[in-house]
Amino acid sequence: MDVLLFGAPDLDRWEHRAFWPMERRPGDRDDVYERDVAREPAGEPIARGPQRRVAAAILRYSIFPPALVEAIVRRPIELGDVVGIHYRGYPLIRLFFAARVVEVFDGASDGWWRTGFTYRTLVGHPELGEETFSSEKDLESGRVRVVLRSWSRPGTWLAKLASPVVRRSQVSASKRALDHLESIANDAGSAASSSMRSRV
Repeated sequence: MDVLLFGAPDLDRWEHRAFWPMERRPGDRDDVYERDVAREPAGEPIARGPQRRVAAAILRYSIFPPALVEAIVRRPIELGDVVGIHYRGYPLIRLFFAARVVEVFDGASDGWWRTGFTYRTLVGHPELGEETFSSEKDLESGRVRVVLRSWSRPGTWLAKLASPVVRRSQVSASKRALDHLESIANDAGSAASSSMRSRV
């Protein structure tokens, strides 16, 4: 984790870091944050409809409110990409950490059309684990939902020491992500917007 008192986040410093070890342990947190955000006609997602608007936001990593998290990505999400989280949720300091994308998906499975990605945290990220961000449509009913699924535990000594504070921030950020993505689902003008910041 990089603590930024001034200057810009540097994604390059994270590109070649290894994953945290991924073995599961008793006490690891399994979280699911889910919200119905819209409804479409039955069948595959409609072009520029709510599911596709949210999917586009997820794949450019515009998942959290920009005032809370600035996403540092080089392009729309692809398998193997390292993506950075410039977290602004604490007074006076800004934090920067990163993860690597291990899966990107867009298609039908078990009656749902799912679009999104999964990333795994890199050594130095305050949390050890994986998280999946998904825009999902029930192909029969047309119900559109946003889902964040994760498992994690504190990774760094500082995250372990400050575990209650980190946990509150983690839960709050996830709920604010649902709010942000719901607003995108219901704003037809949002398809052209992006909080992506390029790092080349």
